[in-house]
Amino acid sequence: MVDVPRTSAIDAQTGLIQLAEEDVGSHHSRHGGADHEKKLQIEDDHSITDAVAIHSREIPVLDDPSLFPEGGRKAYMVLFGSFCGMVSCLAFLNSAGVMQNYLVEHILTTTPTSTIGWIFSINSFIQFGCLLVVGPIFDRLGAKIPLMAGICLFAIGYLCCSWATKPYQFILSYSIVGGLGASLIFCCNIGVLSHWFLKRRGQAIGTSYLGGALGGALFPVMYRSLFPQIGFGWTVRVGTFICLALSVVSLLLIEDRNSVFARASTNESVFMEVIKTIDIRVFKDKVYTCLVLSLLGQGFAFMVTSTYVTSYSTAQGFSPDKSYLLILTFNSLSIPGRILPGILADKYGRFNMLCIICSCSTITIFVLWLNTKVSHTLVGLFIFSGVYGFTSGSTLSLAPTCVGQISKTQDFAKRTGTAFFVFSFGDLIGIPIGGAIAGANTSKSYDNMVIFVAISSIFGTCGAFLSRYLYAGFKPVRV
Repeated sequence: MVDVPRTSAIDAQTGLIQLAEEDVGSHHSRHGGADHEKKLQIEDDHSITDAVAIHSREIPVLDDPSLFPEGGRKAYMVLFGSFCGMVSCLAFLNSAGVMQNYLVEHILTTTPTSTIGWIFSINSFIQFGCLLVVGPIFDRLGAKIPLMAGICLFAIGYLCCSWATKPYQFILSYSIVGGLGASLIFCCNIGVLSHWFLKRRGQAIGTSYLGGALGGALFPVMYRSLFPQIGFGWTVRVGTFICLALSVVSLLLIEDRNSVFARASTNESVFMEVIKTIDIRVFKDKVYTCLVLSLLGQGFAFMVTSTYVTSYSTAQGFSPDKSYLLILTFNSLSIPGRILPGILADKYGRFNMLCIICSCSTITIFVLWLNTKVSHTLVGLFIFSGVYGFTSGSTLSLAPTCVGQISKTQDFAKRTGTAFFVFSFGDLIGIPIGGAIAGANTSKSYDNMVIFVAISSIFGTCGAFLSRYLYAGFKPVRV
């Protein structure tokens, strides 16, 4: 394959910053030290999107490798603290399917499935959508204060959830208060790693993010064991206490380096910084727009699947114990699914790997879930959960990584924030739509829900291929 040069860009999901591999060179300033931007036209029969190189005679602080420890005792303690924090803030989110199934079967038995779906969709919407607000707060105040606030909100929200018996009580406690707390914990534990790692930042944040997958794999096992023994309330409290302990470890170990990476003082409020983060003009870029649509479509499919796969299983007549293990399989296989495609993306191209992963996810849905001869068997459901967990594990991280490849450094945070703001709205309506389709809680109604998931996945895959075509055509280039 032919390599397509990449610009220096921030590559990440919700805060991941990764310096691109190639150096785009430099040129002299025409105005005595002022920064200049130069567009590099890359041509190979097809016109490929301009790569923008940004150069300054003064190396920007965040681009100076000498400022980053890249390892050592303190940096690895911060990394371990971040890992613990990610377990706590993502464990409940990645176990939503188990909780949803228990609420349907035991607590909110007379409540429509679509209404119950709002509990989890609002939680996900707040946890990811509020990153636009939390990001500037982290930049302004550092990690400790927002993290302490997040831990307090997290504890209040999920402990109150353990006593909830009505839908509105779950929404207020679990969705809103708990979701906001988890958003603060998430942002601080990811953002702080950018102060300690540059060249190894991708590995560091990938290691931290595995904490969420680990929590999503272990918590369903805990639920399966404790629900029959101590009930819903105490099971949620035990989970909350575990997450609080891990969050306290995170609070003690992580440390920002705002004194090193101090920004120029500004009189602007945090609110104005948030407003500037959202810019609809970015959608004039067709490649970017297609990437956001891909993220939205695949996000629909991912969230609906992870939330309702356990309920789908019980609707087929399988026991709740077996259904809980589906989430365990799903989250366990997503761990290598988050690692291997990312490694291959660095080698063979991020757009290329995004197209491959989206295609594999869609094929998996059609062959193993939409095909009732497979999905109406317990073995078939376990195979689907494992394969789809693996293929979808990196879908949501590859799309924003591609955004970084086509963005100027100073525009990337704004572009990624806007993309995930759109994605969070997909979470907000996707789960209730899936619940409304499956509202009758019958085998047939859940099969209809799978059709919705398949259509969403096709939509996301088409967005990935179209973005790749608009960026570099269909020539065999590493892009």
